[in-house]
Amino acid sequence: MNQFYGDSNRFHEGQPNQNEQGTLPVIRQESPGDIVMDDLRNVLLTIDFILLLTIPTITWFLTGNALAPVQKAHKREQQFLTDASHELRTPLSILRAEIEVALNRKRTVSEYQKVLKSNKEEIDELTDLVENLLFISREQTKHSSPINEKIELTDLVAECVAYFQPKAKQKKLTLTMTPPNTNSVIIGHPQLLKRLFTNLLDNAIKYTTTGSITVTIKQRKNEIAIAVTDTGVGIAKEQQEKIFDRFYRADDSRTEQGYGLGLSIAKQIMQVHQGTIAVTSEPGKGTTMMLTFPLHTIT
Repeated sequence: MNQFYGDSNRFHEGQPNQNEQGTLPVIRQESPGDIVMDDLRNVLLTIDFILLLTIPTITWFLTGNALAPVQKAHKREQQFLTDASHELRTPLSILRAEIEVALNRKRTVSEYQKVLKSNKEEIDELTDLVENLLFISREQTKHSSPINEKIELTDLVAECVAYFQPKAKQKKLTLTMTPPNTNSVIIGHPQLLKRLFTNLLDNAIKYTTTGSITVTIKQRKNEIAIAVTDTGVGIAKEQQEKIFDRFYRADDSRTEQGYGLGLSIAKQIMQVHQGTIAVTSEPGKGTTMMLTFPLHTIT
């Protein structure tokens, strides 16, 4: 027995003996600094986990926002090229078909003259289309000519009205202009403004079969308002928001030839001059294009 207990004492040698010493094993206590470090480590791990989840999402969102204008512009350009190609193809196809028919057999001089006259009309339309496309292209890269010239708008509009008088008389239409009581000076680009009023007057005459076209200029407190009013076929309400889009043409009631660029260009020119353009129209009664320009004070 003594040997057994002796072996037992050797087994417990060097270890705390609760029965002999009357104490529990000593448990190591963490210092306040260790607790703070543990808490800080847990906080950092949590932040890292949150960042791991959110950074890819934020990056995707910011990248999408940054690329959205570029993608939108690219899509717009692709659509523009598609529309332009389509519009160019149509008159070229007509020209080719007419020439091929004319060459199929010998024809009289009057028949050849008829074909040539039709070809000239198509070429004139193509020329206008190309000029408009070039204008749009220049405007997209910003025109090189500065908008800093003082222009007497009444004189410029009167010049455009006089230019279209023969065309109006040919259709037996009355084309008149009502000027303001005072000078109407704006800051602008004369060539762009001539193109603006050329497009508007050409449209008004084109889509008016009987009646009149009236251009009214009024000077208000801080702006000049110009209304181009016709008694033509009019535009349906649901189409009025689209007529300033490129290559948009209204329904079959507006059957005159064109490429749907005139009003789009007019809107661009008004934006360049910090002005606005709006339409009011009623089918069968006519259309009014209302333009507003910021007034320039003469010094």
